[in-house]
Amino acid sequence: MHISIHNVGKRFESKYVFKGLSREINSGECLGIVGRNGSGKSTLVQIISGYLPASEGSVKYNGEINELVWKNISWVSPALGLYESFTLKEHLEFVFSLRKPLSGLDTDSMISAMELTAHAHKQIRFFSSGMKQRVKLGVGFFCESDLLLLDEPCAHLDRHAEEWYSQLFLDYAGNRTVLIASNANEAELLHAGSIWNLPTL
Repeated sequence: MHISIHNVGKRFESKYVFKGLSREINSGECLGIVGRNGSGKSTLVQIISGYLPASEGSVKYNGEINELVWKNISWVSPALGLYESFTLKEHLEFVFSLRKPLSGLDTDSMISAMELTAHAHKQIRFFSSGMKQRVKLGVGFFCESDLLLLDEPCAHLDRHAEEWYSQLFLDYAGNRTVLIASNANEAELLHAGSIWNLPTL
C-alpha cells in the first residue's frame, strides 16, 4: 500500500501536537517513525489507521482518500485492548471470525507461533503484560492486510521476547508496508529501511 501524507496537522483544542507533516511512503517500505515524547508518533499512527481524524491536511492510500481503509490495516498499539474474559484460543477464534488470517494459519498454529501453547485455555486477564503484548503482536501480524502499523511493538517485552518479535517480523511481515512508531528502540527499528524523525513543536 502506497501512502501519501500531505500537510497533516493535529491539534487538541488550540494546541498543535504537530503540523505540516508530509511524506510519501512507498508500497512495501518499512519506515520507522521516531521522535521525542510528545512529538505525536502514536497520534500520527492513529491518523494513518483512520482511527483518529486529522485537524488539517490529508492521508491518501494508493492515491485515494478511503474512509474504509481500516479494513485493510493491521494495527498493534498499547491503546488497543484485548477480550480479557476470553481464553487465548477463544480470543483468536473471535478475532479471526471478523478478520481474514494469513493463508495457512489456524488458531493452533498462531498460538504456537506466539510461544503460548501452554496458555491456550487460560483467560487473557491472567496473562502478564509481556504475554498480552505477544497476543497483540500475533493478531497484528497474522491478519491479512496491506498495511501493518506497529506502535511501540516491544513494549513490555524482555530480551528473549524482543528476539521473538524480530523473528515474527521476518516470518510474517511479508511484502506489506510497515510503519513502526518507536522511542528509538533498537529492537523495534531493527528491520526499518528508513527513519522519519518527527520534529517537536
